[in-house]
Amino acid sequence: MPNAPILRPYRSDDRAAVVRLWHDAWHDGHGAVLPAAVVAERSLESFDLRLGPLEAGILVAERDGNVAGFAAIEGDEIDQLYVATEARGTGLAAALLAAAESELVRRGIRDAAIQCSAGNDRAHRFYARAGWRDSGVRQAPIWTPDGRHETHPTHIFVKQLSSQD
Repeated sequence: MPNAPILRPYRSDDRAAVVRLWHDAWHDGHGAVLPAAVVAERSLESFDLRLGPLEAGILVAERDGNVAGFAAIEGDEIDQLYVATEARGTGLAAALLAAAESELVRRGIRDAAIQCSAGNDRAHRFYARAGWRDSGVRQAPIWTPDGRHETHPTHIFVKQLSSQD
């Protein structure tokens, strides 16, 4: 039985583990639902490039000395939330989401958002179970390494947070 996760701020020595986890989990959750050209561009290097601007808002879930998940907070949004395949079903994702919600509350955010790509049914169910409300689908911009404009149908989940969350 693995130890309970340690939830903590991101450190620079987490970078390689977070990039690898993000790459692998993103491809698992999005590889079959996003356009093939976008999926092909999602290399380890592209995730490393994307990580820089998010570092200040990242929470890491560590289990048994290894990075097992992370959440990136940007403004009023949980911008990224991923857990390693082997951590699924352990409660780690729920603990990480709750920690990210608490961090938003600490920052004074009460109305929060999470985006979930259409077709990522596992994440959709997870957010709904955690009390997030699907406010609808919109064509949301998706990151591309060359900065070109790409969009994908995306569910916008919202939640009113309180100090009890």
